[in-house]
Amino acid sequence: MQMTSQGDHNVAGESSGNITWEQIRQRPVIRLYAGQVPKFKEYEGLIGLSLHGGDHIHVQQDICHAMPLPDNSVESYQAEDVLEHIQYEELVPVIDEIYRVLKLGKRFRLSIPDYGCDVLQNRSEKNENGQIVFDPGGGGVDRFDKTGHRWFPRIDSTVQLLVKTKFSKCGSMHFYHYYNMDGTFVTKPIDYTKGHVLRTPDFDERVQSPYRPMSLVVDLIKGK
Repeated sequence: MQMTSQGDHNVAGESSGNITWEQIRQRPVIRLYAGQVPKFKEYEGLIGLSLHGGDHIHVQQDICHAMPLPDNSVESYQAEDVLEHIQYEELVPVIDEIYRVLKLGKRFRLSIPDYGCDVLQNRSEKNENGQIVFDPGGGGVDRFDKTGHRWFPRIDSTVQLLVKTKFSKCGSMHFYHYYNMDGTFVTKPIDYTKGHVLRTPDFDERVQSPYRPMSLVVDLIKGK
């Protein structure tokens, strides 16, 4: 994986203190990132929504809670390897809140591990029926640890989730990388200038030979 670190420098125009929601609301362009923003130049300019406290590029925020932002105020939102840590049944309101704050026509880029991938399948623990119950690479110490993956995304469960959201009712969905349920897969070109994704065959050597998906990548566009 060849990436350039952005180091610990501040976002242009921000002081070294913790950024506040008031400062975020005053920004001419708001680009949000769920969780800790990776320290690579491709992620510069994003504001992280972090459970672990704030700094000059992160504001403390549980993404399961409403954001103190007006409707139609956010230019972009990205969630990269985050939503699988939230209980599946709780995700529709989380995604609908993202829809609320996005401007019309703007993008929510979602990437989650696709458990059709052999790398993820092989490292995961399964029950007697062959169903994945724990991924030791996804955080947590066992299947009962709530810090790990709470569900194990595939294209069927992901589509079933997204069709319940406002993006399905008033917007559009564009899938780029995923495994079909029969084991075949899709790898459409991704425009990474609209949101970088680390765990794809373009950057992750584990899935480069043969070239195949590791993450399910989809853009959700807000419509009227």
